[in-house]
Amino acid sequence: MKPEVIQELEALCEASLPADYVQLLDSYPPLLSAVFRSDSGDDSEGVVSEVELFSMPADVLEINREVRAIAILDPDGQEFRWPDQLLVIGETGEGDYYCVDLDGEHAGVLQFRHHAVEFEVIADSLEEFVEMLIESFVTGSESGDDFDDSEPDETE
Repeated sequence: MKPEVIQELEALCEASLPADYVQLLDSYPPLLSAVFRSDSGDDSEGVVSEVELFSMPADVLEINREVRAIAILDPDGQEFRWPDQLLVIGETGEGDYYCVDLDGEHAGVLQFRHHAVEFEVIADSLEEFVEMLIESFVTGSESGDDFDDSEPDETE
């Protein structure tokens, strides 16, 4: 990852990027770069590296700028702004985001659920998140949705 991209992301998040995340982008899993997201195996929904776990630092930078540019209303009508310390690393394709907490308050990978305006821990580590993506999109899973199997661990 280019130093200027790292610097800009760290400025947006007001924290240093985790070494394991920088390493992940520098050595992105080839399986995730090639696997299509659609159940039919075609390119109609893109590839995992363009949505669930961005492989391109420019995409990470762009999405992190976007989430910080606007406020949304939570279910109670209160304004919600994206927390500085949360780095978006991907998205569901349905309006939710995957992120990591650079302050370390919440370990692993969080999913931001945009309708409920809440965060849920969905993987205990980046490594586990990558394994979940491989299981879901490469080797296949019976349920087809490994991301909703765990009990919610809501954080805010």
